[in-house]
Amino acid sequence: MYILSITYPKSADSSFDFDYFRSTHLPAVGKAFKPFGLGYASVLRGEEMLGGGEPAYFATTILSFATEEGARNAVASDEGKALANDIANFTTVTPVMQFNTPVA
Repeated sequence: MYILSITYPKSADSSFDFDYFRSTHLPAVGKAFKPFGLGYASVLRGEEMLGGGEPAYFATTILSFATEEGARNAVASDEGKALANDIANFTTVTPVMQFNTPVA
């Protein structure tokens, strides 16, 4: 299993359209990345910092792929590039994308 995590940092002057993200972007992710071995996608919506206060991130997306090669090929594909271009349609922030491996 190989994981791509995508976090969307929150700041005072940033915005994030959850309706577009949920109804348009996420279904496109599933369709585009399934042929590359996408197993599941999980999205966490930032609600509140521990102890109160605004969350540090609008959202965190976890994409699980069967193999490292599949994950890297998905991101590098034309479909992956189109998804990256779509980000501007729902947020003003630059997401932080990171490849990960499970520890346990």
